[in-house]
Amino acid sequence: MSEEIRRALDNLRFDRMVKAFCIVSPDNKIHQSTLDTSIEQMVQRTVTLYEGKISQLTVNTEQGLVIISKIIGDWLLAVLFPTNLSLGIAVVKTKATLLALRDLDLEVVKNMAPIEKPIEPTGPTTTSTAETTSSLTPQGTTSPTSRTPSSTSPTSPDSVSATVTSPEISPTSSEPSITLSSIPQGGETLLAALDKGSPIGSSLFDKFGPYARDVLFLIDGKRDVKTIAFLLGLPEYAIVEVLEFAITKKILERVSEAA
Repeated sequence: MSEEIRRALDNLRFDRMVKAFCIVSPDNKIHQSTLDTSIEQMVQRTVTLYEGKISQLTVNTEQGLVIISKIIGDWLLAVLFPTNLSLGIAVVKTKATLLALRDLDLEVVKNMAPIEKPIEPTGPTTTSTAETTSSLTPQGTTSPTSRTPSSTSPTSPDSVSATVTSPEISPTSSEPSITLSSIPQGGETLLAALDKGSPIGSSLFDKFGPYARDVLFLIDGKRDVKTIAFLLGLPEYAIVEVLEFAITKKILERVSEAA
């Protein structure tokens, strides 16, 4: 079980747009934290102030935007994002981890060894130029928009404008043909694929890892490949590979090209 918790947290641990995170237990103790001490103390003071009645809360700090979200019961997840990241994107990025943790026995974290912080890469990385604009203003306690049991569609930022310098992708297979402007449409097994415990969800996780479900969560019949890649901070070819696999498994019905 501890390995499954670690794997769920890897969604955040290796996300370039996530600065740090922690799990907060019902007794307001910090577990599996990569936050610094000052942010941990702020999270604990906030939990005390709201007396365990947090569904989702955003706090602006000098170090960035902290989103505190309910996992299940009185367990909470706190994630620190850069100050300039829009609230909509931050909410999307907590979604996969919240759902994954909700299915696990969180009592296990109390006995787990401290989590190792990711090592900063030393080699060159491929980047794309992107500009995010949003008029969202952080709110107080709200009904959870991240990882809610009754919704499989993430909250989107008000407006996302991305300039991608990568060339058009040559897909790994001749059929279906997917490009950066392709817009995937949900298929008959999409909901089943979002459940890691289902056979098709398990095969998706085994083949691609936790980021594959993040891709599926962003499929709304409007976002194209380059937008999904931008929101997740992943290379476009990785999105294409997941979509091609998803079409063969009828997770997706089809892809269309943006007008």
